[in-house]
Amino acid sequence: MSRKRRPLGFVLFLLLLLVLLRIPPPPAQAARSPLVLAFYYAWFDDNSWKPGQMPDQPLVRYSSRDPQAIARQIQQARGAGIDAFVVSWLGAGNPTDDNFKTMLAQARGANFAAAVDFEVTSPFYHSREDVVKSLKYLLSTHTSQPGYLRVGGKPVIFFWREQKYSVDTWKAIRDAVDPNRQSLWIAEGVDVSYLRVFDGHHLYSIGWSPNPTAEMEKWGKRVRAFGQDKIWVATVMPGNDDTRTGRAGAYVRSRRNGDFYRETWRAALASHPDWIIITSWNEWVEYTSIEPSVSYGDLYLNITRENAARFKGALPAPAAVPVSSRPAAPTRTPIAGGIRAATTDVLRVRTGPSTVAPILGRLAEGAALTLLGRSADGNWWQIAYPDTKKRGWVAAEYVKLDVPANKLPIVGGIQASGVASASRRLTPTPAPDPIIEYNGPVDSAAPEP
Repeated sequence: MSRKRRPLGFVLFLLLLLVLLRIPPPPAQAARSPLVLAFYYAWFDDNSWKPGQMPDQPLVRYSSRDPQAIARQIQQARGAGIDAFVVSWLGAGNPTDDNFKTMLAQARGANFAAAVDFEVTSPFYHSREDVVKSLKYLLSTHTSQPGYLRVGGKPVIFFWREQKYSVDTWKAIRDAVDPNRQSLWIAEGVDVSYLRVFDGHHLYSIGWSPNPTAEMEKWGKRVRAFGQDKIWVATVMPGNDDTRTGRAGAYVRSRRNGDFYRETWRAALASHPDWIIITSWNEWVEYTSIEPSVSYGDLYLNITRENAARFKGALPAPAAVPVSSRPAAPTRTPIAGGIRAATTDVLRVRTGPSTVAPILGRLAEGAALTLLGRSADGNWWQIAYPDTKKRGWVAAEYVKLDVPANKLPIVGGIQASGVASASRRLTPTPAPDPIIEYNGPVDSAAPEP
C-alpha cells in the first residue's frame, strides 16, 4: 500500500524547522585578542638599590609603594605596547597586597590592567587550606576591581610553582574556590599535565635554552595537545644573570646588547602564541628587567614597542594548507575610487585603526585588498571587508600597493585626536566600563580573502 503524500507546504515547513533548530558543529579555536604582558615585582624600597646588589639599576630609583612611580611605569609600559602587568603576590596582609591595590588604582585611570601572579610558595602559606583561603580572598576582592585584567569577562590569574601540589589536589582546590570556572588560570613550568585543571601554560624563563625557537615551538604544541581552547603564553626575555642570588642552578645568559631579546621575540612569534609575556619588567636581581636602566636607557622598551606592534598587527604564517582543500576565493566587485593592494603577511582585520580595536577576522598572505581610506598617521588602511558593503582596518606596514595611496581620503575610526598608533593605547569617548576587557570575537570561520 502506497504512503499518502504530504502537502508540499508541510514538507517545506519541516525543512525550515530543521534548519532553524540545527545544532552547529563545534567551532574551531576562537581568535583571541593578542595580549602583551610583563611580570612585575612590587617589593622594592629605598634599601633595594645599594651598589653591588644587582648588575644594573633603573634610571630612576623608586619604592614599590609610591603611586607616582607606579604611574610612571604604567605610562612607560603602555608606550611600549604592553597591555598589563602580572604582579607577584604573596597574599593578604603583606606589602605586596597593599602595593597591588595601588597598582589597580593607577591602572584604572590609565586604561591599563594588572593581574596577580599567585606565588604558591609564599612564606605566608603553611598549608593547602591557606592557599584556598588566599584564592577566595583574591577572587572576592581584587579580581572584581576596575583595572584587573579580564579576558572574555573572566579574571586572569597566573601561578608560580603550582608544582607544590599534585594535579588532583589542584582540582580539589579549584572546585572549592572556582567551581564554575569563572576565572582563567595560567600554570607555569615544564609539566603540562596541570592543564587538566588549568586553562593555559607558560614558561617563566627561556634563557636556559640554547635554541629558544625550537623550545617554544615544542611547548606551544604540547599546550595545544590538551585542546585548542588552552592558552599558550610564549615567553620573551632580555637575558639572565641570577648568580648574585646564591641559588643552585643560577646561570648567565648574555643580553648581547638587545639581540637575545630580539631572538626570543622571533621565537615567540613563530610559536603562534595566544599571548606573550615578558620576563620581566623589573626583576633587577635576576637581571631580566626591561625597565629603563642606567646601562641601556630605553633600548628594551623600543625593542618591545616594535615587536608588540608586529604581534598585534600581523599573525605569523600558519601551516600550509593543501591547495585542494582551500575554499575558493569569492569574487569581489571592484569599488570605484578604491586602490588595489595585497597583503605581505597574515593580517588581523580590525574594526578601527588601532591594535586594541576588536578583531573582525584575518586575511591570508598575498590576499587582494581594496583600500578605501587611511588613518591620519598613515599607519592603517581602511579596506572593504569581508565584502564591498563592510569596512575593516589593517596595518599599512604589511600591505603592498600597486600605486601610491596619498590620494586616499583620511577617514575616521576608533581614534584619539585623529591619530592611532601601535605605541599608544586609546581611550574611546564615552569612556568604557573601567574593568579592562579583551574580548576578541569568535573567528572560527574567518572569511577567506
